[in-house]
Amino acid sequence: MKKWISLALCAGMLAGLCACADGQQTQDETSLALQDDGSYLLLPGADAEPLPDAGATIALAVNSTGAETGVNALLWQGVQDFCENFGFTAQLFTAEGEGTEANQEALRQAAESAELVVCAGADMENPLYELQNNYPTVSYLMLDGEPHSADYASYSTAANVHCVLFSEEQAGYLAGYAAVSDNYTSLGFLGADQLPGIVRYSTGFLQGAQAAAERNGVEVTVKIWYSGQYEASEDIAARMSSWYAEGTQLVFAAGGAMAQSAVDAAGESGGRVVAADWDQSSLGSTVIGSAVKRFSTVVQQQLYAFYADGAGWDEEQAGQSERLGVSVGALGLATAQWSFLNFSQEAYADVYDRLVSGSLRVERYSDPDPDVMPQMSNVTYDYQN
Repeated sequence: MKKWISLALCAGMLAGLCACADGQQTQDETSLALQDDGSYLLLPGADAEPLPDAGATIALAVNSTGAETGVNALLWQGVQDFCENFGFTAQLFTAEGEGTEANQEALRQAAESAELVVCAGADMENPLYELQNNYPTVSYLMLDGEPHSADYASYSTAANVHCVLFSEEQAGYLAGYAAVSDNYTSLGFLGADQLPGIVRYSTGFLQGAQAAAERNGVEVTVKIWYSGQYEASEDIAARMSSWYAEGTQLVFAAGGAMAQSAVDAAGESGGRVVAADWDQSSLGSTVIGSAVKRFSTVVQQQLYAFYADGAGWDEEQAGQSERLGVSVGALGLATAQWSFLNFSQEAYADVYDRLVSGSLRVERYSDPDPDVMPQMSNVTYDYQN
């Protein structure tokens, strides 16, 4: 695949992070761990040559929620930052309604206006599957998803599409390690559904909790429940309230608006929440951390890789998916607002660096079946589905 390229770009990276031609990262000792996705900028060096096709349009297609908050906001920020810094034009196309047809129309409008279309997430997977072959001269970058049929029976990625997935188990591991290191020993995991990415969050969370519990010599319990819903609801909040009433101290919530449901319950009980996917500290003081995918960071790096060797996906990227994790700073704990009391950013950076080096290893489990979930000596979990 195309390397994380920089040359003169290295001088321009914010927060000490830079992508270099040999695929390694140039940064101070903690920059990969402590990088803030919202402030990341990929900048050209003073002597950098313009990228091929400079001035072309890059479009972001998003669902009807728009690009004001959450993942879409980070993607839009990253696309705009890249375009401003490298001389391209950014356009946003927002679906005018909910559902597959509306999302497909947003993708269609984007494809008719740009040479490269960016999209992300489950809402765009089936629409892109249906459209990807209709515009063979348009390239697509999909983050956090892969094109598939409506019934999930067929996955197919056309040669003009490149997909970027994330190692959710690593983000979950960091969340579990942080929670137990912060002296929480009665935990919960709330997932929107039993989809592989959400399951990887949960099994990583268990592994991180086990590592910290073993290191600290404590016993930890974890309740696990997949709600089957993506929207916040009174039913989900009621289940979380019962958990908190029964002694659960902290809930790691992943998928959809699960963090909101956990926050609604925690506010009444004094419980705490760790959110997933993006920094959700704005939900309130009960959110003490977020295990984030760094969408703005990754989209800027991917756009640079696309254009650096001539606009297009190379033979190792075309029609292929790649999975990114801590080794390229693609995910971590949100650091802009750090609310863990006993787990310091320095301790977090040490754990992160050990994951990068491989001295700590997280196994990838995508099946929620308790029989295939990790076995642990210091953690007892109750699977409630």
